Amino acid sequence: MKTIDLRELEKLNMLKLNIRRSMSQSEGLRRSSAKGRSAEFSGYREYIPGDDMRYVDWNAYARLDKLYIKEFMEEKEGRVNIFLDTSQSMEFGEKLKSTLMAELAESISYIAGLGRDSVFVTDLGNPANTLKVPTGTNGVAVLKKWLEGIKPQGRIDIMKSLRSAIKGNGGVAFILSDFMDEGFLDDEEEVLKLFAYHNMKVTLLQILSREELEIEEDGAFQFIDSEDEMKNVKLTLDKYSIRDYKRSLGEFMRQINEKAKSVGADYILCSTGDSLNKMIFEDMKLLFL
Repeated sequence: MKTIDLRELEKLNMLKLNIRRSMSQSEGLRRSSAKGRSAEFSGYREYIPGDDMRYVDWNAYARLDKLYIKEFMEEKEGRVNIFLDTSQSMEFGEKLKSTLMAELAESISYIAGLGRDSVFVTDLGNPANTLKVPTGTNGVAVLKKWLEGIKPQGRIDIMKSLRSAIKGNGGVAFILSDFMDEGFLDDEEEVLKLFAYHNMKVTLLQILSREELEIEEDGAFQFIDSEDEMKNVKLTLDKYSIRDYKRSLGEFMRQINEKAKSVGADYILCSTGDSLNKMIFEDMKLLFL
């Protein structure tokens, strides 16, 4: 899949993911009331045998002839899970839906990395193929290479893949897909409840092409199923059939959104016709601090 470069990602430097769910036990940059070993000084307490001698205040010892330990606010690391629909249907549009999907995955990962959150990216075409993104600029390069090595193809049972891909507890999950999967609406609520059981806040990012959202031309067309070339149909489009198509698509998106909200998940439509900046800074602004 096509990706973006570091200069574009650096425009996101002021953002930080808004993770409200329970955090992992790793040290990171999210404030907790517990005491730990992060960079922000909290206070002193008397030394207890077994304490780490690296945190002894030797200046205080020189003045008071007594050992004191420096305490810091513990800041916990959040877990960010990104699930990618790598089915053939994502290879559609003048700007491919898969390209926008890779850009969004990189952006979310980059923003999470700014807060030193743990990021896991999963290829739903192969749920066992999960990348733990390294921290720092090295993580940008590793994720970029990993994404560029994926070629969306074939048909994926999104819900089956998600069920097998869910790991860990807490944090947030992003599911990136066009959700043009038979039976998706039937299973959506059940799968999102499974995420809730794992204490994950889910955001559905529905990625559609500008061409899918803005059909204007009429005439005779032959449509081919991108995931099964043996399935095709000839249609004549006029203003009435275009109107019906847009109405049906709007209803489909409305149902996805309503079912997501019913279980506490979020839904955001992402169009290849919009700029990445608009999506991040406007459409997805509630996801960030």
